[in-house]
Amino acid sequence: MKTYYLCGPTVYDYSHIGNLRPILTFDIMIRAQKYLGEEIFFVHNITDIDDKIINKAITNNVSEESISTKFYLYYLEQLGNFNILKPDKMPKVTEELNQLFLYIQKLIDNKSAYKIGNNVYFDVKKYSLQYGIVSGQKLENLEFEDSKIIKKNKADFALWKDTKVGIKYDSPFGKGRPGWHTECAAFIDTYFKGKTIDIHGGGIDLIFPHHENENIQHYALYNQNIANKWIHFGTLNYKNQKMSKSIGNIIYPHDFLKQYYADTYRLTLLMTNYSKPINMTDELFEANNNLIEKYLITWNQFQLSTEFKTQKVNEELMKNILTLIGSLDFANANKEIFALSKDKNNLVTFFEVMKVLGFLFPLKFLSNEIKEIYKEWLIFRDKKEFQKADELRKILIKEKIL
Repeated sequence: MKTYYLCGPTVYDYSHIGNLRPILTFDIMIRAQKYLGEEIFFVHNITDIDDKIINKAITNNVSEESISTKFYLYYLEQLGNFNILKPDKMPKVTEELNQLFLYIQKLIDNKSAYKIGNNVYFDVKKYSLQYGIVSGQKLENLEFEDSKIIKKNKADFALWKDTKVGIKYDSPFGKGRPGWHTECAAFIDTYFKGKTIDIHGGGIDLIFPHHENENIQHYALYNQNIANKWIHFGTLNYKNQKMSKSIGNIIYPHDFLKQYYADTYRLTLLMTNYSKPINMTDELFEANNNLIEKYLITWNQFQLSTEFKTQKVNEELMKNILTLIGSLDFANANKEIFALSKDKNNLVTFFEVMKVLGFLFPLKFLSNEIKEIYKEWLIFRDKKEFQKADELRKILIKEKIL
């Protein structure tokens, strides 16, 4: 069984389409691998307590839970809207506090962490030779801001902190809340039983310090890295600027879906190397939306053809393409997919590939009513009754058949 973990959102605001890039790319990869017979166990966390959540709760004079619940439910809704399979586990920090306590205590017990007041810190210098495995950073070259917080070393990071603002939770270490860097490490420890996982994913901005700090905690407990492979996703730029709430150039999924198909975004990601930035433009969205419409028209016309019930799937072609997708070789897979979409003798294979990859358009079937209108249109067209044919043609164009 393959074991995957993907860092999830901090649910303090509406997720934008950039936030969906990692989970949607994982979805494409996992769908392909499952088709090829792989068993996958996939965990994707939700950070539902954080400074940003606390600050928003204070600003809106509501509880942290009401903020996190609202935007968690929005995130779940978008997984459905974009046909993203729900991960096997989606642990929330506030629902897994006992597991976090156990994890932090293990680090204290083996002298990798220490307590000062109600704070618990990881002793980074104890593992200075291993620190930097993920990011390539060297501890001796790093500079840290001076802090009034008393700890052994400036590089030491909080596993549990005695916060002064917002909600506090009871713990064996005193009242406070978890440090961000220990959440994911604790979840991996809990759900994967302390074993090194196959793939760990997240945004490129998480490499340091988040993923570095996750890894060093795991190393401290098990003398091995937390993951065999890291997948770091490039930024999503809109009109040459990183899509960011602070800049204000974001596109929310619900706004995206007012103009484009969900498949349009899936296609955009499929056409890009996961580690590279994508410069989103209106022109790119329009071009990919038009391509999805062409695929939809081809699919609808195929349903009306005699080959719909007779053409057989080419299993070898499917396996070749999905093997490329499963190994994240999107560039070569796309060449094969595009060629397949033009091959009239293998259209059923093209549609099956797209269905496996999570596209929605091959799941749309024509109603009997539309099929009858199409038949009538053919009759009027062949009889050269063009006025009647044109009236039906307008309906068929609207239904993406012509």
